[in-house]
Amino acid sequence: MTAVYGVVRETRNPSAAMNALKGDAGAGAQHGKDDRHDAPSATGAVIAWDPDDLPGALDRLIAAHPHNFTAPEALPVRPIPFRMHLLDADVPKSIQLHPQPDQALAGYVREQTRGVPLGAGNRNYKDRYAKFEVAVALTPLRVLSGERTREELRAIADGVDLPWLRALLTFRHELPVHALLRMEPSEVARALRETEAAVAAVTETEGLAADAAAVFRRLAPLFPGDRGILIAICMNLIKLAPGQAMVTPAGCLHSYLSGQAMVVMGLSHNALKAGLTKDYVDIAELQQILGSGQPGPAPLEVARITECQERIPLWSDDLDLRRTVIDGGTATIPLERFTVVLAALGEARVTVGDVSTFLEQGASMLYLGDPTTADVEGSAQLFSASAR
Repeated sequence: MTAVYGVVRETRNPSAAMNALKGDAGAGAQHGKDDRHDAPSATGAVIAWDPDDLPGALDRLIAAHPHNFTAPEALPVRPIPFRMHLLDADVPKSIQLHPQPDQALAGYVREQTRGVPLGAGNRNYKDRYAKFEVAVALTPLRVLSGERTREELRAIADGVDLPWLRALLTFRHELPVHALLRMEPSEVARALRETEAAVAAVTETEGLAADAAAVFRRLAPLFPGDRGILIAICMNLIKLAPGQAMVTPAGCLHSYLSGQAMVVMGLSHNALKAGLTKDYVDIAELQQILGSGQPGPAPLEVARITECQERIPLWSDDLDLRRTVIDGGTATIPLERFTVVLAALGEARVTVGDVSTFLEQGASMLYLGDPTTADVEGSAQLFSASAR
């Protein structure tokens, strides 16, 4: 028999959620309320949790429901080596970079040695970990990731007529992004004025010039005067249809330009900003990390498992990501020892043994236990990520 460690339900308002759960457990049965939030049976647990405080959530779960844990001392410090969340790029995200493993460790040790407080605005490395990032499009999604080739940038410079980009491409000893990071504010302002005038004359709707113009038109009103607009023009513009997926490796500049996505990433808070932000930008550190280039983004092959379920590869063979789509029906989701289930669209009831919880859109649950399966019913698009 499966030893259910616990089911943890995320909410943006933990106290309200717990009050709702308690209320449903009591008055609900007497007054005929909707039972979708009924309290679980005694063999499981439903608590509020914050993904940023996962160790604390596990400690509270063990303390409150010790009978659900067969071997709490065996739980690793980082049992869930990823985070999942929904991303809405209604306002584009800052251009940022997650350092690679050796860079993250070296940077963390260096800043610790220098005594830079973890919460300081000029702190680049909050921990010693790298972070890969996988995005699955929920709607048409546009992502800026990595730097275009010189040939593509030359085509943009000529197609849009950008003197500043043409000038950067004449110097072969450094990549354009390095030169953009070194630009003085007056140079940035001049390049933005040149781009605004040039983009006004672009009438194409397809091709590199059209993409560059679309990026400028999207960002210029939202981030006036930001050098990140120039960096964005030099980045790959990737367009994903709903259900398509891509990976952004550590060491790669990226931003989400528009659309909605489910994003799963490694457990790290290291993110060096490069543009489209008012936060601290450490130009010298970015230059060092970028070195002689960036790893490129890559599309991910989505493998069909069943009529309603697909598997999406993550950055480690020890991790498993699945997308399950149900439309008023039922499906089964495999659960490994540690699994997070997220309702990206719609809502569904998830049942593990005799423990059940209802996930509204945007909510997620955390399963801790022996490998088993969950039964789901409703109309929803669910993502389940597992660590074996």
